[in-house]
Amino acid sequence: MSSVHGLATQQLETAAAQNAQIDSKLVHILSQPQSEIIVNFPVTLEDGTTRIMKGYRVQHNNLLGPYKGGLRFFHEANLDECKALAFWMTIKCSLMGLPFGGGKGGVKFDPRSVSKTDLQRISRGFCKALAPYLGEDKDVPAPDLGTNSDVMDWMTDTYTSLGRGRGEAVFTGKSIEGGGIVGRTAATGMGVVTCIKRWAETHNVNLHGKTFALQGFGNVGSHTATLLSLEGMSMVAVGDHTGYMTSSEGFNIHKLRKYAKKQHTGGVAGYNGGTECTREEFWATKCDIVVPAALELQVGRAEASTLNCALVVEGANGPLDLEADAVCTEKGITVIPDVLANGGGVCVSHSEWVQSRTLEEWTEEKVHSVMKRRMTNAYDHTAQRAKKDGVSMRTAAYWIALERLQKKFSKTCE
Repeated sequence: MSSVHGLATQQLETAAAQNAQIDSKLVHILSQPQSEIIVNFPVTLEDGTTRIMKGYRVQHNNLLGPYKGGLRFFHEANLDECKALAFWMTIKCSLMGLPFGGGKGGVKFDPRSVSKTDLQRISRGFCKALAPYLGEDKDVPAPDLGTNSDVMDWMTDTYTSLGRGRGEAVFTGKSIEGGGIVGRTAATGMGVVTCIKRWAETHNVNLHGKTFALQGFGNVGSHTATLLSLEGMSMVAVGDHTGYMTSSEGFNIHKLRKYAKKQHTGGVAGYNGGTECTREEFWATKCDIVVPAALELQVGRAEASTLNCALVVEGANGPLDLEADAVCTEKGITVIPDVLANGGGVCVSHSEWVQSRTLEEWTEEKVHSVMKRRMTNAYDHTAQRAKKDGVSMRTAAYWIALERLQKKFSKTCE
């Protein structure tokens, strides 16, 4: 498999090469981010020692509006990863019709290895280091892998204390008490399920009684599983960084979520409601839908060749590489791409950003209604374009996003 940024660049170039209307100059500009920020900041920990932490923030493109994207705390966080994720955010925001560009950042460490006190100190230190580059009209971070509303609250407070303005409009994914918006936690999973339901409706598929396999049981995966179970679907395979399991009868999602939450690893390994299997056996599980909702570059040619499903929905960013995409096309498996499928999170982040700027409190009904409308419109637009031009959903999604970016790009060049 290629590097994650290599995958992102290949996806861009492949889609653009099939559409003569896309300006090559724009493609060239989008192939690299506008800014790559690396900060090394000191943090004094509870035990009195001082640790130098390495953090990143990539600001990919702001043609459509301020940079938008998550901050992840992950032991393998790196610049290449942030560049790819920031690029995908640019495409995603354009596809969703949001006034944002793409950004992504992170700190290279395992958040499970430190106390909550030290986690707060690292969060505040990272915010101080990044503060000159942030702003409600400049760069608006959100939570991602290894971060949550606590981290966003600490950063909001730190930013405000620096005298740079109201931090509430600079960060999204905050707690409700910290100025966040209702319905944010489940938003990405809800967006994934919105796409699945729309696919089912347009293909005359009754989801009740259908089966799915899920990789990744964190925030996105667990909410996706819960919502699909409410549609009458059965999860027959699940896996994450701790291990993989199958269950012909289907997992009890509520019990599995409760179990995983109690584990230090936050994983599913050891759960007695399923049978352990290998990673290879997981991908080969016969089911109707497969949802990769973990990390990037999880499915290559080898994994794709064993898939036994009708639909793959990318809950994670970049889980399939180009060879896997090609194999799915050959096998007649539809792929709903990441830039569409997991757009629910940034849709609700936009609503929170608007709420924080206008000081108007949104109801959960309004939040979900706006998100579902955006997701459904994006899905329909993408599916119709794919059918009309005889291309994949991913190619269609990129064309729509690139054409919107090109309209703005053309105006800036006038």
